[in-house]
Amino acid sequence: MPTTDDDATLLQLQVSEWVNGPELNLEELRGRVLLIETFQMLCPGCVTAGIPQAQRVHQTFAADQVQVIGLHTVFEHHEVMGPEALKVFLAEFGVRFPVAVDLPVEGHVVPATMRHYRLQGTPSTLLVDRKGRVRNIHFGTMEDLALGAWLGTLLTESE
Repeated sequence: MPTTDDDATLLQLQVSEWVNGPELNLEELRGRVLLIETFQMLCPGCVTAGIPQAQRVHQTFAADQVQVIGLHTVFEHHEVMGPEALKVFLAEFGVRFPVAVDLPVEGHVVPATMRHYRLQGTPSTLLVDRKGRVRNIHFGTMEDLALGAWLGTLLTESE
């Protein structure tokens, strides 16, 4: 998991579609800190902790400083977690930030972005610095204090 400038890599999202807002261009988001919250609709940890935490970050920080992005990364129950169900889910839970749908990979259960970053499951949080480099990947729910420390560190770094 990248944690320093030396081993950080540029963020790559492989997306089949965007919901809950316009398609985002990662190049245009340079200069902002990104919080990518990966989730599945049927994941209890996502519903009770990951998504609410991402919503708090989205409500707390100005979008020109911290951009929150959801990544719906389905690796089980594919038949019931399509884009239409996702739109209903986001409306029901009041999610206001943009959400990308992780690109399915033919012949594989795990979608493209999840495979690329070797994510262990959901919820997972990716933190990206102002230069577009993935600086931290955390599986499970990150403690609010730890997330705040990471965001504070990334926000104080220059481009």
